[in-house]
Amino acid sequence: MVHIPLAGLKEVKERNYIMKKKILSLLFAGVLALASLAGCGNASGSVDTGNANAGNAATEEGNGNPDAPAELQTIRLAVMTGGMDQYVDEVAQWQGFFANHGINAEITEYVYGIATIDAIVNGTADIGDMADYATVNRLGNTYGVTDLKIFSDLGAPSGDMVGGLYVAPEYADDLASLDGSKGFMSTIGTVVDYYVAKAIEYLGFDFDNQNIIAVDSAQTALAVATAGNASAYFVSGEQVAYFEEIGWKKVATAQEIGVSTTAYLLATEGFISDNTELLAEYLLAVDEAIDFINNNLDETAEYLAQKLSILPENFKANWQNRVFEHGLNEDSAQHLEEVEKWAFEAGRFETDYSVREFYDVRPAEIAFPDAVTVVLN
Repeated sequence: MVHIPLAGLKEVKERNYIMKKKILSLLFAGVLALASLAGCGNASGSVDTGNANAGNAATEEGNGNPDAPAELQTIRLAVMTGGMDQYVDEVAQWQGFFANHGINAEITEYVYGIATIDAIVNGTADIGDMADYATVNRLGNTYGVTDLKIFSDLGAPSGDMVGGLYVAPEYADDLASLDGSKGFMSTIGTVVDYYVAKAIEYLGFDFDNQNIIAVDSAQTALAVATAGNASAYFVSGEQVAYFEEIGWKKVATAQEIGVSTTAYLLATEGFISDNTELLAEYLLAVDEAIDFINNNLDETAEYLAQKLSILPENFKANWQNRVFEHGLNEDSAQHLEEVEKWAFEAGRFETDYSVREFYDVRPAEIAFPDAVTVVLN
């Protein structure tokens, strides 16, 4: 089968994926028209949200805090569209928490977490985040080359927000008919790639016999599903409502499939070394933003609805099914090791490596010393 590269996915040295599977890449010119329907903002590679000029007085003046630093240091934040990291950073900007901690935050959004790491590698961002599989896949495929480091856990979704396997209605009552069907949609190199592979494994199918339809975003996946050109997709978060609207059915939960998700904050080793205390301040500011959202959920939802054109109820549902955890936790590291082991054995990269060599505890030890429990050799 012919693999047509997706628009917006850069061929960079750090994305030399090893793939032994059939991939059908579909591009839909009308995908951007679905962006508002999907509630995920802009579907392009990146969008400058305009926060670099600190659009409110609270940010410029440290929210009236006389102890706020007079001079702010810039951090370029790459966030995932519709991700909790985006919402937290927006609130930290809005409420002046960044300014209070000496930070001028420049926020740019990207469709997937892995694209935020591309931005770091390309020199257009300082901080990004990825989910577990995307993290181990990127590190594995660039082992010996990359200088990326994990400097904090970010947390994980919980409850229904973890998602599950959804199928087109004609397959819902006969899962065996999915074997060799139109195709499982996936975003190659992201956590969705991992979810879909595990779902196929759960169904008892041979992965090599499946059609894998490469999509570049959840919006594209929704377009493909709406057109009737796919069989299955792992759907999570606010996307669930949109897939259910077109009649797709949930046939397996994340727990049944055997997947869970954690996310991590990454930067280059050089940036961490040069800005260790600044990154600690960033973590503290984000923690304050999380507390603010927890205590002012309705107000936050209305602000983000106006700022990012999202549905307030979707935000609140997502937020209440999310567990945030900063620091570097041993349990999280062990989970990452499990995902790395699976990915290596599945042939996603050539070198079996230790994820712990990519940890940098310095910022977290300053910000949350009691939350650094990871064991490093």
